[in-house]
Amino acid sequence: MWFWVWTVLVVGTLVGAFFLARRLWRSVRGLGRELSRASEVAARMGARADELSRALEEAQPSTAPTLFEDPVVLQERVDVLRARRVDRRADRRRRDELVWSRWRRFNA
Repeated sequence: MWFWVWTVLVVGTLVGAFFLARRLWRSVRGLGRELSRASEVAARMGARADELSRALEEAQPSTAPTLFEDPVVLQERVDVLRARRVDRRADRRRRDELVWSRWRRFNA
């Protein structure tokens, strides 16, 4: 009689282990697929970051020595930079005034 009880327990354990192993195998396969997809996305993001950094480096003005360059060209470059600075300052002032007006309404 005990033989049948132990047989049922062993068979039940083996069936449970089979289902547990099957679920674990499917989870491992799913994890592998997700890791593969994540590595592809990371590679694309790395390529995009390289592209953006190259574009940013190209957009930066040259900081090379200008000892022997034409002074007229250098003065034009300085004038352009100063005009941009004035524009940025005016934009910042407009934004600040909007914030200050909201603060005044809130505190009034």
